[in-house]
Amino acid sequence: MKIYQCKECNFKYENKEIAEKCEAWCRKHKSCNLEIIKFAIKETN
Repeated sequence: MKIYQCKECNFKYENKEIAEKCEAWCRKHKSCNLEIIKFAIKETN
């Protein structure tokens, strides 16, 4: 499985388009969008 990461906030996604939307939102608004980050991969340690 390929993982895509937002270069602004470092959230990780399975979907490239969602990661790109997250990055664009973060860059423009200097914040995260809850409707986008709900798709982020939950990391387990």
